[in-house]
Amino acid sequence: MEKTCEICAYADSTKHQLLLTDYWKVSLGSNQAYFGRAFMSLRQHKGSLNELSTEEWADFQRLVPRIEVAYKQAFGAEPMNWSCLMNNAFQTEPDNPHVHWHIIPRYRTAPTLGGITFDDSLFGYHYDPKATREVSDDIIDQIEANHT
Repeated sequence: MEKTCEICAYADSTKHQLLLTDYWKVSLGSNQAYFGRAFMSLRQHKGSLNELSTEEWADFQRLVPRIEVAYKQAFGAEPMNWSCLMNNAFQTEPDNPHVHWHIIPRYRTAPTLGGITFDDSLFGYHYDPKATREVSDDIIDQIEANHT
């Protein structure tokens, strides 16, 4: 873990953790503009995909279907968007990228949880990366309980 890395601190935290393996941590974020939005962070600090070991890639391969099936069964998510974007790590000097994935489930039919309907008005189109919808820890806990 690197002290100056935001992702390392996140990967080391236990808040809103869905899954934890020897290599990866999957956690929900408080921004639920896209219901169930989560992050899969490499637990070891590595700055690019080409640095991943065979074991880290194999573990990633095992987790992807597990996550996608859980979201589909629990909430009806389809498709699941995965992105590995580390642009922010290059906005300051020195650069300090850390491999992580953004998991963005999409919904044809809006899920409702805790009395909140999470409409996906852009379903079938590229998601809005600037969209925000901060939710309470209670809602995050409910998503987590339904996901596992």
